[in-house]
Amino acid sequence: MVWTLKRKVAIWATIILILGVFPNQAFSAPELIQARMKDGVVLRVHLPIGSGKGEHTYARQILKAACYAYEEIVCRQGFDRSGYTFAHSSRIFAYDRDQIIDIYMADIESPFALTQTEGGLEYRAEIFVPENYREYRNRYQIEQEQLELKASLTHELLHIITYSYNRNMQTNAPGKAKFSCDPWDWYTEGLARYFEALVGYRQEFLSCGFRKDRGDKIMVYKGGVNYFLKYPDRPLNERKYDFALFWQYLHQTYGMEKIEDISVKFRQLDPQFCSNKQAMQIIAETLGIQLEDLWRNFSLYVYKKSSLPDEKEAGLNPVSMVNLTSLPRFTHSICSFGLNFYEIDLKKDSRFIELRALNSQGNLNCLVGIHSSANFSSKPIKSNSSGKIKIDTSGFKQNSKIIIMLSNPNNQSLSYHILIN
Repeated sequence: MVWTLKRKVAIWATIILILGVFPNQAFSAPELIQARMKDGVVLRVHLPIGSGKGEHTYARQILKAACYAYEEIVCRQGFDRSGYTFAHSSRIFAYDRDQIIDIYMADIESPFALTQTEGGLEYRAEIFVPENYREYRNRYQIEQEQLELKASLTHELLHIITYSYNRNMQTNAPGKAKFSCDPWDWYTEGLARYFEALVGYRQEFLSCGFRKDRGDKIMVYKGGVNYFLKYPDRPLNERKYDFALFWQYLHQTYGMEKIEDISVKFRQLDPQFCSNKQAMQIIAETLGIQLEDLWRNFSLYVYKKSSLPDEKEAGLNPVSMVNLTSLPRFTHSICSFGLNFYEIDLKKDSRFIELRALNSQGNLNCLVGIHSSANFSSKPIKSNSSGKIKIDTSGFKQNSKIIIMLSNPNNQSLSYHILIN
């Protein structure tokens, strides 16, 4: 029976064909259903032995969602470059010989992807999903079942597909604690979380995450972009799913082709010796922009999407902001690749705002936004040779609101002093 079904889908299989063939079939052990994609890649769902009718229905839903996810990533979004993609991977970098992605229904809490080493550069692509979907759905309070399943498969398939681009930056789920953070999660997990939103599921994308005390340890889950907006001043190597907002910015501003180009160029890096700045420098060069400008522009995007009424994106919380009106003098610091936001209600007697770096590791990267009479404008302000930024407010309209957006495209944190006169 299994061989007959393989023959039926060997030339061309669509998910409609699969749903038409399998609904009432009895399965022999090992029980599985599969589909072959246009590029020859096979998606195969393995059912637990002795599965009942309910598990067969769920397996077909998994396969349908996986086919949609694969088409989205490879065909519609264009992760299909020869020598890099799963279907046409490099034999001198990483490859799956049989070009089969095995999806297992297993007794696990939540979905995850694995790239099991087969020896040398060969690996086996596997995805595990909870066999008891009802329990999984209830545990995580999932309401949009089919959409969530599609998003989960998209997330995990992206890990599988980008592994062929840059296995040097991937980690295997069981090898690390669920809430731990790998130095490259800002790329691997952030991009995967953005793809969930791209296929229409925004619940996790918009998550605020959480922090919990567990004995003498603090458990941190950086679930989605609202966690980023609550803690914009965090170093890059502590980012995870929350960095999805950055990949949304790149996609909306430069297109997915540039993100694929970035993934291609990341293959040349040695993650053990590559700094955050080197990785971000590759992104900036791929986009054809200076790193300082990229980080300033991203800070503006964060502010507009979260806090500017005319451009605010549904579901995003306002970015954390410090009001400086009652603080004429203020000393603070900004993490490596962090963002800080300040608002000041301009008073009649205010003449200038001064920012001065207190150490010499790098210059302050500043963008100033001005709210005035329902209008908003912004401009970059560069520091002088001594690391000082002076913002003359004499030309601003009275009762304007000033937004200072500081960004730090450096490997070290920066301390600075703010003075309002």
